[in-house]
Amino acid sequence: MRNKKKEVTDKKIIEAILKEAIWCQLAMSDGDQPYIVPLNYGYHENSLYIHCAPEGMKLDFIRKNPKVAFNVTLDAEYLEGKLTMRYRSVNGTGVASIIEDEEGKRQALNHLTAHFGAEPHNHSAESLKTIVMIKVEIVSTTCKISYME
Repeated sequence: MRNKKKEVTDKKIIEAILKEAIWCQLAMSDGDQPYIVPLNYGYHENSLYIHCAPEGMKLDFIRKNPKVAFNVTLDAEYLEGKLTMRYRSVNGTGVASIIEDEEGKRQALNHLTAHFGAEPHNHSAESLKTIVMIKVEIVSTTCKISYME
């Protein structure tokens, strides 16, 4: 990272940001074709959990190349007169896998909803057939905090 004054390496701070944020951008690629999508997620034990429809570009890209990147940003605000922003952000890389078995989907969906404060739920087999869950095992992260008190 170029600006070492803003770099954060404390794993507890990085994890706190991942636990607090509710929105991320997930970047994927297929050869020279990039694709990025904003989405909500759940964080649990160094992994992001994402839900999606049973078909679509995310799944197409992940099946071809499971290596992904992501960004989570909190407290983004323009600082008037400073030509800069205040924020807390975590960028990372990971390996995505598609969870297709019923119990795996149930657990992953509970990780996602727990991130938003919901209690675990015994999702029906019928409802689980309508979604696919993606697990992104985090490989690396960088964290930057700018102009925070």
